[in-house]
Amino acid sequence: MLVISQLLSYGAAFMRSLSTNRQRLRARWMPFGACAAALLLMYAPLLDEAVRQNEAAPPESAPMPKDAMPGPFSRLGITLKRGDTLLDLLTRHGVQPPSAHDLIAKLRPLLNLRKLRSGNQVDLVVDPANRAVQAMEVSLDDNIVRAKATAQGWTVEREAIPSTPVRRLIRENISSSLYVNGVAAGLLPEHILELATIFEYDIDFFSDFQRGDEFSVVVDELHYATGRRAPRKIRAAALEADGKIHSAFYFAPESERGSYYDSEGNQLRRSFLRAPLSYTRITSPYTVARRHPIFRILRPHRAIDYAAPRGTPVVAIGSGKVSVGGWRGGYGKFVEIIHPNGYASRYGHFSRIARGIRRGVQVNAGDVIGYVGQTGHATGPHLHFEFLKGGKKLNFLKLNIPRIQRLAGNDLKRFNIERDENMAWFRRQGPTMTQTAGAL
Repeated sequence: MLVISQLLSYGAAFMRSLSTNRQRLRARWMPFGACAAALLLMYAPLLDEAVRQNEAAPPESAPMPKDAMPGPFSRLGITLKRGDTLLDLLTRHGVQPPSAHDLIAKLRPLLNLRKLRSGNQVDLVVDPANRAVQAMEVSLDDNIVRAKATAQGWTVEREAIPSTPVRRLIRENISSSLYVNGVAAGLLPEHILELATIFEYDIDFFSDFQRGDEFSVVVDELHYATGRRAPRKIRAAALEADGKIHSAFYFAPESERGSYYDSEGNQLRRSFLRAPLSYTRITSPYTVARRHPIFRILRPHRAIDYAAPRGTPVVAIGSGKVSVGGWRGGYGKFVEIIHPNGYASRYGHFSRIARGIRRGVQVNAGDVIGYVGQTGHATGPHLHFEFLKGGKKLNFLKLNIPRIQRLAGNDLKRFNIERDENMAWFRRQGPTMTQTAGAL
């Protein structure tokens, strides 16, 4: 069951990377960790057998240079386990500590050893007669680093791994989730993370997708001779969600950083996020007449109640300044944020307010400001969310949130040309199409 435990650690590592790279996605992508673990467990028996075969026979990866294997040596492909270090691996296979330390010292200028982690493979060439390690090879990022034992000590060299730029169209229908079906169709987890960022202002990735919805994604990748695929950029994407087709096209205006735009040249980024958390369901929508769950009388409920487990992170829906961060009557632990152009958002019933969230602090969209609870007048854990403009409460679910930027002039003309080129990819037949080098 070693491989199963490793696979589960990969799923957990992916979810931790979401948290580390983008704090706001920590509040919205919890379902995908479970999907990843389920998918990995499905294939665990096959992978377990593959690992056993790998340990029993030399792999079919590119061989070391002939001068690194002067005799009838055998090659071992070893996959690092969680907690392993290169020093552990070398000493476990008979390299004496002084020699192992000497090798590592020579590798450091050529290889970032901190990037070696669970799942990376290290190839050792050993003498079958005495099992002494004669050479080592490790592939990391864009390079292969080789080491050879000589009478004078270790010699090391680095060689760039040949790669080919590839543009691919990946198209599939959703039968389980975007993560599961996307990975099965050929998307990398990094691609799905980027899709969540691209469409976070328009799509609720927790609830908007339905069985049968289609996605089409044009991606640029580097394909290495070792078989590794490295994501570069999503060029265009079209996702069916909530009964609508949402499209995105990458474009870099003159003298500006690249961003994603819809088919008309409107930047996808909006003033506010679609939702402040990953929720289970909406228990009370915006209404002028709701029977209060505690006082049992009809009252207007000009807010949205999002049910979610206690402790679920809640993020600011937009940039602004905190005007209140503390206790406020029936709201319990409460945060209010003042946004530009007269907008404000309010968040109530927190179990606790995030560290550093207090009056006068500036926050950005996606910053965690608190955690779901049921303080104040609440019958269960949920977020009470209000959205206002000019002091008047609005129905956030029906709000047409404005875009931040629209292309014009020469930028719009250039965008239209690039958009049409990407649209031509969408019109291609078949679930997956690939084109190399020249098209990029």
